[in-house]
Amino acid sequence: MSIDFANIMDDESEVVLNPRDILQTLRTRRGHSFLRDIQAEVLDQWFSKRDRRDNIIKLSVGSGKTRVGLLALQSSLNEGKGPALYVAPNPQLTNQILSEADLLGINVTEDPRDSFYSNGDAICVINIYKLFNGKSVFGVGTARIRIGSCVIDDVHASISTVTNQFRIQLNNDHQAYKEIFIKLKEDLRNYNEARYLEVESRVPYTYMEVPFWSWDAHLSTITRVLFNHRNDEDLEFTYPLLRDILRQCRCFIGGTHLEIEPYFPPTDIIQAFRRSYRRIYMTATLSDDTPIVTHFGADPDCLGKPIVPSLSQALGERMILMPQQLNPDFTMKDIYDLLTDLAREQNVVAIVPSHAAADRWDQVAQSVSYGNDVGKTIEKLRRGHVGLTVLINRYDGIDLPNEACRVLVIAGLPEVSSFSDATDSEILGNSPVLLRRQIERIEQGMGRGIRSNEDYCVVILLDPRLTGRLCLPEASEMLTSATRAQLQTSQTIARRLPKPSIQQVRSVIQQCLNRDQSWINYSKKSLLNLKCQDELRLDESRIALYRAVESARAHRDSEGIAVLDEAISRTQDSQIKAWLLSRKAAHLHAADAVGAQQALIAAHRLEPSILRPLNGIEYRQVVTQSNEQAITLVERHRRRFDHPTRMQLFANALCTDLRFGHSTSRQFESAMNDLAWFLGIQGQRPEKDYKEGPDNLWAVSGRQFFVIECKNRATTDSGIAKRDVAQLGQSVEWFRRRYPSSQCIPIVVHPKRTLGLGANPVQGMRIIDRKRLKKLRKRITKFARQLANPDVSQSVPEVRKRLTQFELHSNVFVHAFGGRPKF
Repeated sequence: MSIDFANIMDDESEVVLNPRDILQTLRTRRGHSFLRDIQAEVLDQWFSKRDRRDNIIKLSVGSGKTRVGLLALQSSLNEGKGPALYVAPNPQLTNQILSEADLLGINVTEDPRDSFYSNGDAICVINIYKLFNGKSVFGVGTARIRIGSCVIDDVHASISTVTNQFRIQLNNDHQAYKEIFIKLKEDLRNYNEARYLEVESRVPYTYMEVPFWSWDAHLSTITRVLFNHRNDEDLEFTYPLLRDILRQCRCFIGGTHLEIEPYFPPTDIIQAFRRSYRRIYMTATLSDDTPIVTHFGADPDCLGKPIVPSLSQALGERMILMPQQLNPDFTMKDIYDLLTDLAREQNVVAIVPSHAAADRWDQVAQSVSYGNDVGKTIEKLRRGHVGLTVLINRYDGIDLPNEACRVLVIAGLPEVSSFSDATDSEILGNSPVLLRRQIERIEQGMGRGIRSNEDYCVVILLDPRLTGRLCLPEASEMLTSATRAQLQTSQTIARRLPKPSIQQVRSVIQQCLNRDQSWINYSKKSLLNLKCQDELRLDESRIALYRAVESARAHRDSEGIAVLDEAISRTQDSQIKAWLLSRKAAHLHAADAVGAQQALIAAHRLEPSILRPLNGIEYRQVVTQSNEQAITLVERHRRRFDHPTRMQLFANALCTDLRFGHSTSRQFESAMNDLAWFLGIQGQRPEKDYKEGPDNLWAVSGRQFFVIECKNRATTDSGIAKRDVAQLGQSVEWFRRRYPSSQCIPIVVHPKRTLGLGANPVQGMRIIDRKRLKKLRKRITKFARQLANPDVSQSVPEVRKRLTQFELHSNVFVHAFGGRPKF
């Protein structure tokens, strides 16, 4: 006779709730029946705070977040707080979670419709795409399948996915795009004719934000267009998510596609998620907790401190190097040669921000992967030696453990993913809001190469813009304590290697790769006794905007405006204040159109990148410097650059952006403006700031100006297009109206020097073509090397001499770099 012990246990035993105890009751595989100290500590904290609806758990890479998440969900199931859902950021990590559950002996399923899930007998494991989409199995606007407790794993990687899921994107060949464009075309033309003509001509990388008053006026028609096409492939998964909040959305129309995007993704439309009892957000690198509120609907007033271990015990070993900071004279060829040499024995992985950036690696990389191909590439890297591999825009959501990646290269700042991001990035500029976003993405990228505390990796940071951001004093406070400590180690290396050769840099790298004991000891010592950051970091400006949007959705507009007014009054940063004022204007428009325009005027006065009001903005003439160019240059550099290396990194960043096809048009125009500043010339961007005039305007001397149109993305083989020359002519006419007593030299920056069919030259025009732009970059680099000598940079006569020597003085600039048009 056998005994049914299950019945005895059910009758006589209490339900096991503590995750520590639960692990002892599971049929774990050999070697998996224990918790590491760091896991046990975090689970104990969670268990004591489990009745809080939203909890954030922050654990370093390799600390075992998956195990913690699974045990927390099993505890919730045992307590009757099911069903339990584990959400991964992508399909690859879903498989890892399933494997971990198998090792622990926890029952799992991948189907939310499985009765084992609904009955609380198994944890459902899915990726975030399955939860948040317009055909979600959990229901949109209604709860078809319940969620009791939920873990969002790698929440830092999930944020961008959720944002993308709640964005409508329609290519210019889609019928809905055409219908919406026709409806808005007259408004767009009246708002900014030059930019409108580029969009109408379908110029790549060109876009316009639809003014909120135009969006509001045509919303009914646009809603009908979207409704009529709701079953199209491009709309079936997005339109149901946005159909009820289109009034709280922004619209951007570009030459290639249009985008409709809410200020924040309304994830509460998946009501099963909104109604869940417990939500646990797990992350390794989230330094800004604001998206937990703005993207997932946590109540900021109830969101307690993140759950963290007392000590940061489980971070792997990283040697972080910035070659261009160690020696600004290093060329990319030097770097490529170094990496190619290392890749003969090690797997070297370079993460680049875009396809254009990947093109520069074609000659040295063994493979380049993007999108769905990345998973296959990572499997190859894990199986053995591949060499130098390039991954496009994968700063998060991937694991490259151990031999899969011994040298990780972060080759450039992550690029913006949407028109709205690009627009806000221009407005926010150097504000803390934008810097925090960039720093967080960089740190996520740096974490790809170490996946446990036994792992080690050399991290090489390229691109002077990226290293320049990381070296800012305020950036340090935005990093996790472990990354900050490892960057400080990097600075120590830099001080011991004053302007090293590339071979000396390689020698230091080999100390890590060859497991030099002195390096291992030094590296591990730098991480001892680090305190994890347990403070909740919320950005008040974005929280205020989120509350205003939520008030508008609930038809309590006056409450939202009051919240924004309070945030605006508290904000000292002019860019953030302007950003909030522009959002206030959009929310105010329906009730008070005049007040909305007044708010927009106030915003525009603070930051000209803001959407231009209907009227009330007066053009401000750019004034020629009263001092000579060399004096202005010395004064500017003295105020901004506390070390010659920072100045050289700034110059290198200029040269990075001043390349045909590699930069966006706005990056290129911004670099031209920065170049004017760098050379001691007064610059302006009229088209960006006032929606009229040229891309760039330089006031060079007395009453002499350069009127500059930038066409760095032009791809025509037939020369400079008729429309581009015509646009230069329009900018000259604009200049004559604004500066009737001054003279200008029209300049177009274009890969070609030959005029295309039907293009008539503008009188006196000059062309900075591919050859001359390359020459300009070389002269900037050489000039910066000279300025690295304090005896030169602090002496006006010496600076004046170098300006003339490298033909960067305004008197000779056009002659040196501007060719006459060919026919």
